[in-house]
This record gives sequence, C-alpha cells and structure tokens, in this order.
Amino acid sequence: MNQIATLGAMGTFSEIATKKYIEVSNKKSEISYYPTIRQVFKAIGQECNLGIVPIENTLDGFVQRTLDLLLESDFYIVNEIIIPIQFSFVANSQNISDIEKIYVQFKTRGQCYNFLDEFNQIKLITTESNSESFSQVKKGHIAEGAIIPRHLLDTKNDFSLCIDNVTDSEHNQTRFIVLAKSKDDYEIDKTYKTSIIILEGVADQAGVLSKILNEFSTKDINLKSIISRPTKQELGKYYFFIDIEGHKYEEEIREALDKIRKNNLVKILGSYSLLGD
Repeated sequence: MNQIATLGAMGTFSEIATKKYIEVSNKKSEISYYPTIRQVFKAIGQECNLGIVPIENTLDGFVQRTLDLLLESDFYIVNEIIIPIQFSFVANSQNISDIEKIYVQFKTRGQCYNFLDEFNQIKLITTESNSESFSQVKKGHIAEGAIIPRHLLDTKNDFSLCIDNVTDSEHNQTRFIVLAKSKDDYEIDKTYKTSIIILEGVADQAGVLSKILNEFSTKDINLKSIISRPTKQELGKYYFFIDIEGHKYEEEIREALDKIRKNNLVKILGSYSLLGD
C-alpha cells in the first residue's frame, strides 16, 4: 500500500489534493501528515512512497520553500493536481475590534491580503500550515482569530465570529505536485508539462538568461512560467525554475536542453500531466 506524505493535519487543502490523487489514481494509499514542507520532503523514500506539496497559487505565486527543496532533493514530479481555494475568518470574540492576534499560514496571507490589510494594528502570527492556524484559534483565547480553509466552517458553531469568505478572488486555485523517487513515464496521447532547474554555469556572463530563453524560442517551445531564486551560496547567484509545455523526450525539447547544458547545469525535475488527463 502506498504511503503518501502530506502537509499539515486533517482538513487542509493538501489533504484534499491528496485524497483527490488517491481517488483518481485508484490506488490503495494511506496519508501520513507532516507539519512542514521540509518534513514532507524528508519522508519521501523513507517513511513514504510519495509526497504531495503545494507549488503555485493563483494569487500569491510560487511556494518558494518548495522550489528551494526541489533544488536540494533528487525527487521527480510525476503528477500535478489543481484544486479551488477559498478562506474564511473565525474568531473567539463577537467584535472584530476586540481581536489582538490573527493566525495565518505563510502563503494564505497573500491570498487574503485585502481582508488582512484592514487589520494594520493587529499582530499577525505566521504559521506553517492552515491546520496550525485552525488549531491555535480552537484553543479559545478571546482576543484571537484565524484565517482557515473555508470547508472547515462546518465547525462554525465553535466560534463567536465567522466571516464566510475573505479570499481576494473567487477564482483562486493552488497547484500541487506529486513527488516520487522513481522517474516519470511517457504516454504519447497525454498532454505534458516539464519542469527544469537551470543554474548559471559561468559567473557574470552577459545575457545568460537571454541565451537560455532563445534556445526554447528557436524550437518553438512554449514556456509556461519562469522564476529566479537565489542559490544561497553566493550573492548575486541565481537558479531558474522553468515550466515548459511538452515532454522531455520530445525531440525539440531534448535538443534545446542539450544546447543549454553546454554552458549551464540543467536539472530535469520531471515530465508530468495534470491529474485526470
């Protein structure tokens, strides 16, 4: 039976994504919960066969912790899952004016910015997961509130104050990735995305990024996204996380990556499809 490492505790969006994966893949699996993204990564290949973590959100962009851990690890992305995301606000006081602390997960904050901006005099406490925010406010301290996943409002009778939806957009979504130690498969009738990390090979070389992008453009390869992150080893040194349309075994992609490798280090994180495609 598969053991799947998942962020948080029961009730999180990560759990919803994991349950969706189990349902669609039709594989008998059990979920193991971990309090941080780093601990999910550590569990893969040890206590668990797979790991499912958030990587990108409509409103708040990429999850930087996930990107950095992908650089450090040797795992492959084998699927992606997209689920809708909405948040609610709950508090143990009937009056917002009495609230002194609000618990909010580090990525949730950027998805509820408009609501939280009204509380510039209130202390915002950052948590590792939405389940942690929920657990903190459940302790019942009168002057505390939290941003929690909207589906947890089934417990709204436990709180003195509930605001149904505090998300900045009705179209908010989060993309999750499924990670494994084994490599990806290739089925010709599927639509694939390939994720790669490119580290600059020559320090201070002019036009490095431009040359990399030109190799993709010359082959008519569609770039879905690109983001730079510091390597944390040298000031001014970055790596590029890039999503491209297609599979790494396709001739155009293979040739483009071969040319980029001549001057840069290239790490292929996997070619994968959207769950259910």
